[in-house]
Amino acid sequence: MSIITVMAAIALAALLVWTIGAPIARLGGALLAIASLLCIVSGDPIATRAPLLLVGAALWLAGHFLTAYKTRTWSSRLAENIVIRTPLRYLDPVRGYEHRHARRIATGSTPESTPGRIHSQADDFAQWERELTTDTAPAVPTPSVRPVAKRVPVRPAGPSRGAVYGKRAAKIATNIAVRKVPGARAARSAWRFVR
Repeated sequence: MSIITVMAAIALAALLVWTIGAPIARLGGALLAIASLLCIVSGDPIATRAPLLLVGAALWLAGHFLTAYKTRTWSSRLAENIVIRTPLRYLDPVRGYEHRHARRIATGSTPESTPGRIHSQADDFAQWERELTTDTAPAVPTPSVRPVAKRVPVRPAGPSRGAVYGKRAAKIATNIAVRKVPGARAARSAWRFVR
């Protein structure tokens, strides 16, 4: 095998892991952990199933890590809490309260909406009387969440010089191959028809 074949295989493996690796790792890890727990409950020795349980949990967490690196949010509260409360917090891809808090606001699970907490009730009548006696405009409450800076739209750059020249080289190589290689013209016509 040549070095180009090895590098192409590594690139293909990295592409597959990046695109479909996260859901497969989460599903496979969860299934492996559940299967090993069921085997332990059914009577298998723990010493033989514990490594499979740990591998399944690690695979499940690796799938969540990959998803968090791609989307910058955690898709599982359990995975987020495992990472935040262990030394894995140094590898946390989300890194920051802003992202977690923004996700909680988007899902509607702010501390104000949790029914288990007791909030002090505001006396609206007393506040109204104070406003009348001071004869001032009511104070606007400051939001408890820092406003997130808006992204400035950036005009996309045109294709790079390398991309332009690469496309030209590919067209030239295709035209030469169509003239010289038997059957290439029919393949190109079929490709254009399908495309």
